[in-house]
This record gives sequence, C-alpha cells and structure tokens, in this order.
Amino acid sequence: MKLLSTRNTLLATACSLTLLLAACGDSQQPQAPEPAAEDRSFTQAMEDAHAGLMDEMPMGSEKAVTPFADLNVAKASGDNAYTVAELFAQSESLNGQTVRVKAQVVKFSPAIMDRNFIHLQDGTGSEANRTHNLVATSQETVEVGAVVTVEGVLSSNKDFGAGYTYQVILEDSTVIE
Repeated sequence: MKLLSTRNTLLATACSLTLLLAACGDSQQPQAPEPAAEDRSFTQAMEDAHAGLMDEMPMGSEKAVTPFADLNVAKASGDNAYTVAELFAQSESLNGQTVRVKAQVVKFSPAIMDRNFIHLQDGTGSEANRTHNLVATSQETVEVGAVVTVEGVLSSNKDFGAGYTYQVILEDSTVIE
C-alpha cells in the first residue's frame, strides 16, 4: 500500500509541476541534464567509442568471404556440373539437388560445427555481387591451392544462425577428383 501511495504522490507532484509551468507560459518539460563524462557507465562509454564501427565491420559469413582470385579453372564434366557463377545464378532451381563443381581451394576452415568449410573459386562470378566464392561443407580435408572437383547438395539461402547465412552452399560434399 505504501508503494502505491508514494507512486500516486509522485504522479500528483508531476502533474502539478506541469500545470504550474503551463500557467507560467513555459511549455517545455523539464529536461534531465546530460551526465558528466565521469558519470557515464562503462557500457555507455564503449557504445560511444564504437558508434558506427559495427556498421562497417563484417559479421558472420560476410567476414568469411575471400577476395576474388584471378583464376580460369575448366568446368567439371557431367550432367550435374556447373561453374561457381552458374550455381549462384540457378540456386533457387537447384536447391536440394546434388551438383558438381571444379574449382580451386582458396580457404580451408577445419572443424567448425563438426564439419570442414571449403571456399572454392573457379574465376567466374562477381566479387561485387558476392557470387565468386562458393562454400562447401565436408568431412574431407583439402589443401589451399589445390584444384578439386567437389560434389554436394546445394542449399539456397542457408542460415546457420549468429549471422552465418549463405546465398549458396554445398553441404555434405565429397571430393571426387
């Protein structure tokens, strides 16, 4: 009960102050003063120091994209063979299908979420549109710089969470050459 009466008293005081200011011709509400620099919390100081930086810093899968490599890898053979650019262009219609791509390993990230992440490029695609770097997941180990033919199930718009989303990714891939 005491809490309610204190709250009601504060509310009545605030209303009275507002009416008093209105009667005096001052239509502005009282403003809390800006805290002095030494009164700011650590969190506020860190937010101020990093303001805008998070907008420029890539997160999740965006920071994993490798720069465009000047390559010219011949297309794999077979009915289900595609270039990297073709996989991005046809990702919706190929979603859930087994596809094959021949490309150079430009990055290898082992043992992430119980799988290895292989970044592949064949010289096709656009760095500006982020269609040049194909990621494949596999249990196999490959060497950066090796040209490999990989076969896996294409997933379109795959979201692993925590900012790791892929427009196109090959899952459960095997190296066949």
